[in-house]
Amino acid sequence: MITVRSPNLCCWLAMTLFAGGLAPVEASQLDDARECTREPQRLERLACFDSVFGTPLKAASVTGIPEASRPERWLQAYAQEQAREPGDGPLYRETGERAGQLVTLGALGSHPPRPILVLQCHNNITELSLMLPAALEAERVSIGFGAQRDAWRVRDNGFVVSSGRGLPAIRVAKSLLGRADARISSSHDALDGLMFDLDGFRDAIQPLRSECGW
Repeated sequence: MITVRSPNLCCWLAMTLFAGGLAPVEASQLDDARECTREPQRLERLACFDSVFGTPLKAASVTGIPEASRPERWLQAYAQEQAREPGDGPLYRETGERAGQLVTLGALGSHPPRPILVLQCHNNITELSLMLPAALEAERVSIGFGAQRDAWRVRDNGFVVSSGRGLPAIRVAKSLLGRADARISSSHDALDGLMFDLDGFRDAIQPLRSECGW
């Protein structure tokens, strides 16, 4: 079951994301969202968030962005999320040479196309990243899933924010195992407060872990 403390929820819901993301949150929405966190069943809980924020159940297409500016792994990750059904947990897919193995989680409470947390194993290299529907204008940002933050590199024309490859990515991914949810703490307003439901994350990444040998 996801447990979200009220201060964290306030930070998450109060921020305004870039175009296509979160809209300013009204007090009534905040109260309704608090009620959603008390729902023990995953499907009902996510449906509750969708109802509160008016989020479409099926992801909208990513439009208005030149395809040449987006890397193949970004295209594969967002295509994967478009197959998401209500109540789905982390999604796993083998994409072959295009992007290897991907596990994706869409950010809670944001309108599609959502920011996506992506764990990838490609050519035996592990990478954990945030993939964004709009390019981020920065070279590096400070990101953490708790009190400690690390410098993540902005790559691929601003659409991918990477924790690193190999051991740094594995370390962060392992820190998420066994957690019900994860909230990003970041120096960048567009990323700070993003939340992800980790229910089923350990099982979803098992094939990827086996392929990348950790």
